[in-house]
Amino acid sequence: MSASQRSLLRRVTGWLGGIQKRRLWRRGFRESLATDAWTEDDIRRHDDTRLVALVRDAATHIPFYRDLYNQAGVDAAAFRGVEDLASLPTIEKRDLVESGDRMVRPGVADLAVVRHTTGGSTGTIATMVSPRGLSSWESGCIYALWHRVGVARGDRMVVLRGALIDEGQSLFRREPGGRSLTVSTYHLNDDNVGAVVDLIDGFRPDWLHVYPSAVTLLANILRRTGRRLGVPVKGVLCGSEMVYAWQVDLFREVFGGIVYSHYGHGELGILGGWFKGRREFHFLPNHGYLELLDEAGRPVTEPGVVGEMTSTGYANTVMPLIRYRTADYGAWSDPGPCPDCGRSHARLAEIEGRIQEYLVLADGTRFPLTNINALHGMFFSYVYRFQFVQDAPGEAVLRFVPAVEMTPGRMEEIRQAFAYLGEMGLRLEFEPVERIDMTRTGKQRLVVRSEEVRP
Repeated sequence: MSASQRSLLRRVTGWLGGIQKRRLWRRGFRESLATDAWTEDDIRRHDDTRLVALVRDAATHIPFYRDLYNQAGVDAAAFRGVEDLASLPTIEKRDLVESGDRMVRPGVADLAVVRHTTGGSTGTIATMVSPRGLSSWESGCIYALWHRVGVARGDRMVVLRGALIDEGQSLFRREPGGRSLTVSTYHLNDDNVGAVVDLIDGFRPDWLHVYPSAVTLLANILRRTGRRLGVPVKGVLCGSEMVYAWQVDLFREVFGGIVYSHYGHGELGILGGWFKGRREFHFLPNHGYLELLDEAGRPVTEPGVVGEMTSTGYANTVMPLIRYRTADYGAWSDPGPCPDCGRSHARLAEIEGRIQEYLVLADGTRFPLTNINALHGMFFSYVYRFQFVQDAPGEAVLRFVPAVEMTPGRMEEIRQAFAYLGEMGLRLEFEPVERIDMTRTGKQRLVVRSEEVRP
């Protein structure tokens, strides 16, 4: 084959691939919007149908599940759906790491799948295998969530991430299509924030699509220096990390507009988003099935009681994850359709964040960062980034990158703000550092804990 023929083949292949991606995107978008009209009975029938097909297929064709269910005495042929789901064993990240190859459907061609890693924010990296194009389908699902707050396909977006671009050689990257600009905040500080503001203003985005840790850094610098974006945005669309109440207040103060967050994870099991201005998550029933489990693996059904979010994804038939314990925690809203929008989707009143976003007190109690009220304006006016490091229950180090000169008076002010934690069983030390590394995908780990310290 000549060079010109190879070039033509690449162009044709790319064109056909683009058509397929757009088709899958539209399918995810339309399917997700259609679920708005589903009743509780519609959702239950859908869940039963998908779960029965998924479990029976996995038990028959996928070695990991065949062995898992045989060992647990599960008769997959008799499985009936939601009512039998609790009889199945759960799986967790460790299973992906140790048995990932056996969780993949045998005989699927390499060209038909995509491999990607997940778990960078937890420190445990696992490889996922999914059908080619699944990410386009999920992107359509995410846009269906965004659509509810006014996002239209074609809106201009600035994407803020903490990851380096071109190994740190570039501050930004224009994405294909020209409607999206990715900006790195990895090296952002008071001295270079002007260049970032000018870049965003010049692009004139409708929305900021962000990792919360990345836009928090920008927002704190803007508030401290008195600068603001010259071009107003419609809002801030958060994803991939926990969003705390103080961050929502900060984003509204600095950027105006709405603040919206969606929940998803790299394993592609479940997907949900806030309902307009409320921090209540509505989960898409076409995407997967959500359970909450207590520490013993029993279903949590009572509203307001926190349980571990456990997902069964419907879309990935190459490497299905059935009853996957996510290490994220949430609590159900009151049962029945949403009183505000009327949807019958599963709803969580709150997602409390990952197990990694807890500190452990001296008596072993799990203490979420959401309960640390010293994380507020004073502290953030003094720092760029922060991170808790814990090697023993009841003891932790708060590392932070100073944004101002750390005078003895300022250090004492920070100590006093966190002093109440000592009475609760957490002795805290403070350590100014030159930098705090991001994960490989640009996320920030707020808590780094040794394996010996488990809630």
